[in-house]
Amino acid sequence: MHKKFMAAVLCISMVFVAPLFAVDSEVLILAYHSFLGSGTSSLDFSTAELAKQLDEFAALGYRFVSLSDILGGTVAGKNNILITIDDGNHSVKQAYAEVFVPRSIKPTLFVYPGILGRSRFALTRETLRTLSDAGCDIAAHGFYHEYLTIKAFAANPAKCRVEIEQPAPVISGIIGKPVRVFGYPFGLSSVEAERLLSERGYEWAFTAGNFLVPVDFSSPALDHFAVPRTIVYRWNLKFILAGMARRMQTVQTGSKKPQI
Repeated sequence: MHKKFMAAVLCISMVFVAPLFAVDSEVLILAYHSFLGSGTSSLDFSTAELAKQLDEFAALGYRFVSLSDILGGTVAGKNNILITIDDGNHSVKQAYAEVFVPRSIKPTLFVYPGILGRSRFALTRETLRTLSDAGCDIAAHGFYHEYLTIKAFAANPAKCRVEIEQPAPVISGIIGKPVRVFGYPFGLSSVEAERLLSERGYEWAFTAGNFLVPVDFSSPALDHFAVPRTIVYRWNLKFILAGMARRMQTVQTGSKKPQI
């Protein structure tokens, strides 16, 4: 009887502890980089261009959610977008104030602390803390932004361990919050990286590619250490918009398999 009682208690505990995600919900995760408006990089946009893109997404019928919303299980439906920003460029500060705040969007910032406050490229530690306090979710993006592929582990496993082991404690020390989410530098993962991330207490890790991939966080098939994001380039923006428009049409008509 005692063993049966303990088993029941364990099952009940698991119900309350395990994260719950809305069934039949999906998120498109977009990865931006900088907002300098320099015209020298396919990854860079001006704040005006960023604002126009976000408004176009909203006009298609999409709504913006935060990573905290997703992992907290409060996101439903299939018209959700999570905005993420890689690397921690200093232009994020201005973009947040001028573009994201007026639209009530809380982006997730994937930063590598090896550069914070040490380069004109990057945010300062103080600004990162301010953005975190304002509601931006902060995640690790390596320590020096080095590859974590199978080839990288074979060539220099110690360097790869630094990329995984060191960023979370440093970022946590800056923002005063635990860091349990990781974004692979260059968007590329490996079995070795996934294993080490799990061992070091990370709960989620994100890859990145060129194509739209809806993410169902409730799916048992979703690899928590290989969650796909879509990198926004100048060259693929029109394809992203077209794919989002087609997808919204199928979502609104009740199709079970939106075509992207």
